[in-house]
Amino acid sequence: MQFDPDQLEERAQYKLMTGSIVPRPIALVTTLGPHGPNAAPFSLFNMVGTVPPMLMFSVGNQGDGTEKDTLQNVRHLPEFVVHICNEAIAERMNICATDYPTGVNELAEAGLTGIPSVKVRPPRIAEAPVQMECRLVKIVDFGTRHHVVFGEVVLFHYHEGIVDERHHVDLARLNPIGRLSGSAYTRVSEQFHMRRRFIRGRPKQLT
Repeated sequence: MQFDPDQLEERAQYKLMTGSIVPRPIALVTTLGPHGPNAAPFSLFNMVGTVPPMLMFSVGNQGDGTEKDTLQNVRHLPEFVVHICNEAIAERMNICATDYPTGVNELAEAGLTGIPSVKVRPPRIAEAPVQMECRLVKIVDFGTRHHVVFGEVVLFHYHEGIVDERHHVDLARLNPIGRLSGSAYTRVSEQFHMRRRFIRGRPKQLT
């Protein structure tokens, strides 16, 4: 089977993309705007690189074409906090995905605790196992509907016991969840390992 995107409606393209590119990590992003704090999850999210540590998440517009509160807030105040979601906060993360009117504090609606950040002004979520304070690097607008937000991580926060003295993250203690398609999510419950082969004489690379 093959599909030409030019011959598909947007909804069909969305189904193919979100059903194929799985699992996806979830960024629960807090921002601060003229109407107060906002929290929203995004599964079009990943790391970009290191030195400096950078990440990205993509924000689509509302159905009526207007920009979501997260994007408006980041344009207003170019700082945000990205949280990794684990199973313990999954239900509350899902509440933050509700299309509340502008000005509603999703943290309060979801029963999440906002605490002060150190280097940025938007609040952190105390219950999230990983909290990454970020400053905006760039927003890249694609067409009129999608916007990719690039941020530099300026401070990492982890719950106790997740990171060891060698900076290795304990995946079992982190217990992250991933997004599939529709209302489906997944756990990281099984792993398998494969060692990379290296050509003698060539230096190891980090990527």
